[in-house]
Amino acid sequence: MPPASQTSAPSAAHAFAPRRYGELQKVTERVYLFRNITNSSFVIGTRGVAVIDTQVNTPSALEFLRFIRSVTDKPILYVINTHYHWDHTNGNAIFKAEGAEGVSSKLTREFMVKRAPRQKEFLAGRGFELGKDPLLPETTFEGERLLDLGDLSLRLFFAGKAETDDATAVYVPRENVLMSGDTVMTGSFPIFGQPVWDEGLQGDRQWIETIRRLMDLKPAHVLPGHGPLAHDAEIDKLIRIEEFFLEEVGTRVRKGMPIEQTLGEIEAQLPGWIREMPIVWGTPRYAALRVWRGLTKSPQDPEQGWQRYKPSAISAADASRVEQVTSGKEILSDYLQMASEAKEGGDTALRLSILKKAIQRFQDSPDSFIAYAEALVEESRREPSVLEKGDFFQAARACWDKALRLHPGHTRALLGKGRYLTMMAYRGGDDPQTGMKLLRQVIQTMPATRIQAEAEFYLGMGYRRLGEETKARAQFQKALACNPAFVPARLALDS
Repeated sequence: MPPASQTSAPSAAHAFAPRRYGELQKVTERVYLFRNITNSSFVIGTRGVAVIDTQVNTPSALEFLRFIRSVTDKPILYVINTHYHWDHTNGNAIFKAEGAEGVSSKLTREFMVKRAPRQKEFLAGRGFELGKDPLLPETTFEGERLLDLGDLSLRLFFAGKAETDDATAVYVPRENVLMSGDTVMTGSFPIFGQPVWDEGLQGDRQWIETIRRLMDLKPAHVLPGHGPLAHDAEIDKLIRIEEFFLEEVGTRVRKGMPIEQTLGEIEAQLPGWIREMPIVWGTPRYAALRVWRGLTKSPQDPEQGWQRYKPSAISAADASRVEQVTSGKEILSDYLQMASEAKEGGDTALRLSILKKAIQRFQDSPDSFIAYAEALVEESRREPSVLEKGDFFQAARACWDKALRLHPGHTRALLGKGRYLTMMAYRGGDDPQTGMKLLRQVIQTMPATRIQAEAEFYLGMGYRRLGEETKARAQFQKALACNPAFVPARLALDS
């Protein structure tokens, strides 16, 4: 397969600059790829349009629809889900409203129902506000189905087990283009299966065999579930990564090595070609855990995935050391001072461990929970993986919620949670209104303060996410009026 020109959504100049949520790439005269957090695509025939996968949230689905309408006004006849994951199905309702017929495999529809609660719980703990469950496709098939777009047809077929057990591929013979869903992922280290399900990269090599069968079609282009267009080099690299972890983990499992030692050895000995890969979702640790779980699971084990085996990304100091430095401390300010000193000394594990003990020691103090939440969010920035950051986000949200139960109007808790929800929406292209509502509560109760400056600024980031740039810049100006030294507001105004 010859390489083709590739494009990707441009990164922002800094964390607060305006963003573009998705970019359209013309693959052939009839096939387009919409690249965003998740990839979607569409095919144009004489009768109408088929959409493949519908994005991560409603705003992103609407943006995808806008791009489709910039190319064609033909009716959208079909919307196809390649697998059950929420980031590929969450925009189904948008295309149903356009008159499209929802199509998936029978297994995909079944998984969208049965696996929704656990999937939703896991992802909500990692900062994704999923809202209603995705609209179910009304038409299903088993094995294979052809869809007619007039002068060309789409061949939908069960590809085999891959990232999920329900992987559907979509092949357009006339264009010689294949939509792989998450069977193929490019551009960053792949995620080899959701941690809460026992599927994905297994010791039986089924995923590799699935990829090889797809490549037997000799497609000119493969449109992956995440990342740039795939050709021979990208496919070969994906298989090489899978084979590396199957071999390295398998060797250690056969020796009876415990999981902690397995992870430690593999992470310490990663080859440079893996270390240099960008991290967005998946990580080498996630890959090793996935393979280890597949190789050690017995038929009697429940279908609970491997998330419970994963070491927390939140570092912890030795318990005896924490006990030593906190011994005799009876007031919260002492704990906060010790945590501050640990931070200055660069000891992240000790800082977080002291603050974690503080919330256990001072359970009726909202300030203890807020201090720990703020430290968690700050330290999460060291983690490149969205899923690893989730360990920090989940713990921080629990702290804000606890603080607000103790003191419903506590401004720092409202600010922390509101800032977090707004920025997650800004980064993910989602709706920021929930976070903005909390920030408005802060502004009403804390006039002319540093806290108000932050609330005004992050409210502006919510408006920036909504595309209301005039309102956004007015908020940044209000933040500077409260605190002329507030650097993020100046950065945002300069972009």
